[in-house]
Amino acid sequence: MIVWRKSFPRRKRPLGYLRLLRARHLFYDRMGFRRDKDGRFGYGVIPGYQSAMWRWHNRYKGRRCFILGNGPSLATMDVGPLRKEITIGSNGVYTQFDEWGFKLNYLLFEDLEQTELRGPEIHKVKGVTKLASLYNAYAFRADESTYFFNARIGNKKYWNEMAPMFSTNFADIVYLGSTVTYIALQLAFYLGCDPVYLIGVDHNYGELPKLFPPGKITVTEENYPLVQQCHFDKNYYKIGDQIGVPNVKLQDDAYAKAREVFEAHGRHVYNAGVDSKLEAFERCEYGPLFAKKS
Repeated sequence: MIVWRKSFPRRKRPLGYLRLLRARHLFYDRMGFRRDKDGRFGYGVIPGYQSAMWRWHNRYKGRRCFILGNGPSLATMDVGPLRKEITIGSNGVYTQFDEWGFKLNYLLFEDLEQTELRGPEIHKVKGVTKLASLYNAYAFRADESTYFFNARIGNKKYWNEMAPMFSTNFADIVYLGSTVTYIALQLAFYLGCDPVYLIGVDHNYGELPKLFPPGKITVTEENYPLVQQCHFDKNYYKIGDQIGVPNVKLQDDAYAKAREVFEAHGRHVYNAGVDSKLEAFERCEYGPLFAKKS
């Protein structure tokens, strides 16, 4: 299925289609010529993205990790202590890597508008494992550090009858929850992380959800001041960009589902952010997490 937006430039669609085909072809194992671990060239099974991600299961079992949202509070927090932690971020957070002096371990993309917007830069981000849904493959050039996951597209049946669903097997399928943070939680679960701490997940979109229904809008001069209040960088978006107005109710339901699954497995998620309106998870203070470790 091709799900690019109608506004995706026609001149880019042939290349985008080839990228989609390639990502789907590489998702599963396949037969072909390859080099084995000893460097010998021969014919055999070439692992796909799915097989590669299977090996991630419980990679960090029992170790804590931090999921970074892109809310305004992130700019007020000292992220330096995360340099040696397991970290997961999303979308435009990579724009802060140079300022921070380190990179996160995992960088996620799923939203079509976000992926198209960041597409020209994604392949330039090095030293981080980049993950995107298969249907995002058309929007950017994948490199050796890119993996595509199988996300279930959120159609009306999913949102109205099935959602939220939480995957405990990230390599096989990933479910949507109206926020990329929900995907990050499924990745953290699959990696075996416990506990998981959220920072920068402000769950506060100001006046936007009051003025616009859930869905996509164009950033204009009139709504730009409202948009600027929603992220760690006031220039996160520019006028003319397409952005999503979140369905906060769906997000709340998804976060509740994530907590339910984590706790059913004896694991925990905490909100360690500041100025956050997210109440689905137990709160804790950020600073003492590192004082105790030292």
